[in-house]
Amino acid sequence: MEFKARVFDVEQGQNEVALNEQQAKELDLGLLDRVKVRFGKKEVVALVDYSHSVSRGEIGLFREVSDALGVAKGQAVSVESARRPPSLDFIRRKLDGEILSQPEVSAIIEDLMAERLSPAELAAFIVGVYTKGMSTEETVSLTNAIYASGGSLHLKKKPVVSEHSIGGVAGDRCSMLVVPIIASLGLTIPKTCTRAISSAAGSADAMEVFAPVCLSIKDAERVVDKTGGCLIWGGAVNMAAADDKLIKIRNPLRLDPKPLLLSSILAKKKAEGAQYVLLDIPIGRSAKVATVEEARDLAKDFEALGRYLGMQITCSITDGSEPLMDTIGPALEARSVLQTLYGGGSPNLAAKACVMSGVLLSMVRGFTREEGAKIAKHQLESGRALEKFKEIVGAQGGKPDIKPEDIKIGKYVQLVKSKEDGKIAHVDNRNISRICRALGAPTDKQAGLILKVAKGQKIDVGAPLFELYASSREKLDYGLEQLPRFNIVEIERIIIDVV
Repeated sequence: MEFKARVFDVEQGQNEVALNEQQAKELDLGLLDRVKVRFGKKEVVALVDYSHSVSRGEIGLFREVSDALGVAKGQAVSVESARRPPSLDFIRRKLDGEILSQPEVSAIIEDLMAERLSPAELAAFIVGVYTKGMSTEETVSLTNAIYASGGSLHLKKKPVVSEHSIGGVAGDRCSMLVVPIIASLGLTIPKTCTRAISSAAGSADAMEVFAPVCLSIKDAERVVDKTGGCLIWGGAVNMAAADDKLIKIRNPLRLDPKPLLLSSILAKKKAEGAQYVLLDIPIGRSAKVATVEEARDLAKDFEALGRYLGMQITCSITDGSEPLMDTIGPALEARSVLQTLYGGGSPNLAAKACVMSGVLLSMVRGFTREEGAKIAKHQLESGRALEKFKEIVGAQGGKPDIKPEDIKIGKYVQLVKSKEDGKIAHVDNRNISRICRALGAPTDKQAGLILKVAKGQKIDVGAPLFELYASSREKLDYGLEQLPRFNIVEIERIIIDVV
């Protein structure tokens, strides 16, 4: 039947419409039932919600639906019941622990992309994968389905190499050095970065301080063909698009099942056109992976899956128990990266980037890893990596001549001091991210913190621990309020008690 459109300028995160409750029940349409909405030659499958503010004969269209249909207020749309997606049966089979075929896995991802599945139904799929796991064949099918859900780069110069970290370490902006180092040596290294999901900054957030990261696939190909590398946000180029939708469901649940982790990363690497891939697996307390044994098992899975996908994969296992740099937050991290390219900055960042670059060079050009690291160090110290970075920044539409002192950071600052004597026992990655997000990062690029201590350091009462940065007094106060909940620096007291 026909309804008069009432457009709500509200995003729901899914295709959703609102009907008058009494009329919907008369039509036997329950909450979260599916309807097919048509306007002209366009149609959308959407989930039903009830609203007392919608009159009989009206249908409330949220922004996703109204934009997809191109419909305006008051125009007539036709509505009919839509069939239940067959992929729901496949999700139920996964919850029961059954093995899904390639067409069944593909159907789930296709329905995800077509907005035919609700967040609750997608959450059930993720829980099924988390509790029942996936076979190698299922994981390959999932990776290929995620890859097929978006675009891919087609680059002129081969071989194409890539580097990626599974994340979880504050201040790990290694990619922002590896890309210009490797590109300065004549190799092709497109880097599609992520924005922060739960951390203080992702590589895309930090790179955006220098240049736009929301490039089209065509523009990304132009940048890489011209400079040999890029540092762009993967979400903007719509590569492995289904992965971003799955991440939105996984993140609130704090679920990171191994098959989804493997598929998420390797689908993006395949979309980059990568032939040689170096994956970094940081380990340690407050990292995503706790032990060397877990990391080795994960590395074997990555390498095996890579063979199925036609990629040569090497995994590095690195210390991720504490932040890589002392500066955390998009602008602060960007400034440290640039300082490091200029020859100062973070020794830890420079050392890790050279080692990682050495591994990549050993994979592609046959050097030993030690020889490769020396070559990478020369590119960094000679300024060639800096020049390549500037070239990439300019090609992406940024200002290549920006200096570290040009990067603005939060003007509201608070130094936090130790209230006791002792030795620094641990600096917590996760709690750093929580405090930085309370200060406004990563949306507010000027927010963050600077660490003043490191593990093993002896301190006295009143010694500086860290400095908080915010762009407003309100954000700074909120960050300070959260400190008792999220302890950033753990101090091992010299005297535990006196009895």
